[in-house]
Amino acid sequence: AYFAQWFTSPQRRQCKHRREEKKLQRAGTPLTGTCYLRADDPYCYLLSQVLEKFCLDTGLQLKPIVVRELPRQYYPEPEKLSQYALLDAKRLATRFRLQPPEHYRGEANLALCKAATNEKPWPAIAALYRSMWIAKESLPPSVAPSEEQALQQQLDENQRSMCRQGIYLTALINYAGEHYWGLDRLYHLEQRLTGSTHYALANENWLTGKRNSASGKTIDCYFSFRSPYSYIALPRLFALADFYGCTLNILPVLPMVMRGLAVPKNKRFYILLDAKREAEQWLIPFGKIADPVGKGVEHALAIYPLAEQKNKTREYLLSLCQAVWSEGIDIASMKGLKKVTARAGLDWRQCQQALADDGWREWSEKNRQALYDRGLWGVPSFHIDGNSAWGQDRLWWLEDYLNNPESA
Repeated sequence: AYFAQWFTSPQRRQCKHRREEKKLQRAGTPLTGTCYLRADDPYCYLLSQVLEKFCLDTGLQLKPIVVRELPRQYYPEPEKLSQYALLDAKRLATRFRLQPPEHYRGEANLALCKAATNEKPWPAIAALYRSMWIAKESLPPSVAPSEEQALQQQLDENQRSMCRQGIYLTALINYAGEHYWGLDRLYHLEQRLTGSTHYALANENWLTGKRNSASGKTIDCYFSFRSPYSYIALPRLFALADFYGCTLNILPVLPMVMRGLAVPKNKRFYILLDAKREAEQWLIPFGKIADPVGKGVEHALAIYPLAEQKNKTREYLLSLCQAVWSEGIDIASMKGLKKVTARAGLDWRQCQQALADDGWREWSEKNRQALYDRGLWGVPSFHIDGNSAWGQDRLWWLEDYLNNPESA
């Protein structure tokens, strides 16, 4: 718990910022970063539409680094990711008033790699992405045969560099010791550089629709007790359901690691640091963590049906998640579990009886299969009226849909 509290602390983050910024100053490149790109990534296409202006506004100089593919060991469902990414990018484009991607039209990593060598690369990169993703545009130009070998070698080196540094995302900006992924996290970098948040996706119209306008609708939420993003979404999700008069159906699933899917260490660390930034934006306590993986998750799942039966689902989820992610309470222990369930208003004797029932194995697997059947695999995910979205940073989409179902 104390390691996580130190690792995610604002003080540590600020010290790292100062240290890395001093390195850049000594090298004579005080406002220089890198941006990882991939031709067939729709999130890169969206980012290419704003980076020229972003760099002008902030003074940041970004070096593009083009790679061929994502490291496969980080992605359990690459086909689902590819299909969902296009849908999600279209929604993001609408949100940011950008040109949405249509469909990917051909290989252009070599051309991107060549454009990255320009003194001012971002206008050329933006034009190339338009040609790759917009049907009415001309197809991207091919590179001269004399240039192919050198560009292929550069792509190979970029791919190796990406793996060495443990980077597993494209549309990713790295600046002075911190990563910022896509349009979603650009506002964190903007805030660091200028103090402004013009690129914030946090819903500026949060809960401003007509109360009870969606009365009678049900929101399915696929949820993991080991997911920090599930925790960050939870209080806002309850508030949204209350405001719009919706029924909220929480559907817990086993964490990936408890289903035999490895999560590399650098990915876990990035998620922790990113979750901390996002939690700070929503004033949600986060950082003193007692990882519930294993017995803790099993306990949480076993007692969940009792909480539902006693109409204490909200109290139980909020109490337990707060304990895990901000109080460092070990719910694998009976002492910790008793404290968490007591403040949720559950009877400890009944909780002990619930722990003896392993029916959670069957129903949590059914929840996971339903999530996959809906084209998703990650948590938290939301499903309403046949439409789905993934991520705590997609609650704006859920509210937009509740206000205007035709926007889905």
